[in-house]
Amino acid sequence: MSIGKKAVAILLISAFFFGVTSASAVAKTLVVRKVVENGDNIKVGDEVTILLQFKNPFTQAIPLQIVDRNVFGNNGLDIKCLEYTLPAKEESTMAYDPIVPFKPGKYTLDAAKITYINPETGKRETVESNSLDLEVNANNTLQPQAQGITTIYQCNGTNIRSTSYSSYGSSFNIQIGGSSYGNEEQQSGGQQQEEIEKRMTNNQISQNTDQLKKELEKEMQEQKKLEEQIQKELAKNPDFLRYNEQLRNTGFNQTPPSFNQVSQNYTQVTVPYRNESTGAERRIKADYINGTIRNVTLVSIPEQKEESNNPWWLLLLVPIAGVIATGWFIFGKYRKRTQRQEASTFAIEQVATADYVSDARRMVEEAERLFRNKREKDAYERISQALRFYFSYKQGIKKELLKTELMDALRGKVDADMYSKVRECLDWCERVEFAKYKPNEKDFDKIVGITKEIIL
Repeated sequence: MSIGKKAVAILLISAFFFGVTSASAVAKTLVVRKVVENGDNIKVGDEVTILLQFKNPFTQAIPLQIVDRNVFGNNGLDIKCLEYTLPAKEESTMAYDPIVPFKPGKYTLDAAKITYINPETGKRETVESNSLDLEVNANNTLQPQAQGITTIYQCNGTNIRSTSYSSYGSSFNIQIGGSSYGNEEQQSGGQQQEEIEKRMTNNQISQNTDQLKKELEKEMQEQKKLEEQIQKELAKNPDFLRYNEQLRNTGFNQTPPSFNQVSQNYTQVTVPYRNESTGAERRIKADYINGTIRNVTLVSIPEQKEESNNPWWLLLLVPIAGVIATGWFIFGKYRKRTQRQEASTFAIEQVATADYVSDARRMVEEAERLFRNKREKDAYERISQALRFYFSYKQGIKKELLKTELMDALRGKVDADMYSKVRECLDWCERVEFAKYKPNEKDFDKIVGITKEIIL
């Protein structure tokens, strides 16, 4: 083979190789799976939690819009649109509010649809989860209760939760929200009160209306108080203050925050910013977990790129791009290693000022209260969270770790006795979480005692 032909062959092989590599990089996408927590023996009246499990290949936080319908046993959540920020880790789980079914039967839940902008391509993509089959068994001891399907729309600055209740043959609908985030302050408590009473009068609901109205009023007051508390805590957070100053110095103006209460002790807060001269948008995202601001991140809103057909001549650039990519890869590895060293130093300085020991101990105390209130599963979950939180800060990692990640991080850094105790506690918590063990007070007290010895 002549030298010219060899050169052509090498170019063709290079083009094929780098073309395949490029295609595989573009193929990155989110993966989502819908599961039911403890779904083996669901009875009428049980609290059923639906989970979305994510695999994030991009290693960065990604804003999502979720469309999902989980209605079964005459109860459930009909999510028309829900904004959620996926954490910057490979695997994570999001839990909806518990659903209480009131009618036995076999049900199929639709697949969840997740829309996001691919951070590598800038294009909008939609992925779907699996559908989910579950069965609800009869429970003859349950007393009749109010049943309701809640419709949720929390996207694009609009926050609406509308619940259609039915009880003892009568039905009515109550809607909370409906204004944009920028106008939430205009919808005062008096206006909400007037709207509730109007709906109740028009629908002539039964005698349990007064109790339900009081509960709704109390819920709205508690939500308002919670949002005020979150804003106070956020204003003291050093990460938020740093991002806020950075954005304001570059021409971004803050707009009113929004709140997404994922569960009883977990609220996501989003503070939008906009540069009026350029039209660019940014968001500061944070989690409010058990009374503490965590995971403060600055999120860019990428502009969606138009679809285009690649001209044939771009193929000629592939071999050249391969050479550039190789050089950039070597430079990138060196640069990332330097950044990791700097980030490690910064994390250690941050941890030195964080009272993570007190926070972890408060989680253990909360677990004890949950157990006394017959919420055994939540209690064990809080013990697991306390251990993972404590060691993540102690090791300078400063992010929530999974069990396997924590054990890998501790291997070789703590003595064998400590390692064994941590694994024992997490194993017990995991067995309770997956219904492989029925909790009892004696074992729980033992786990609490070990955990308190560890968290010093």
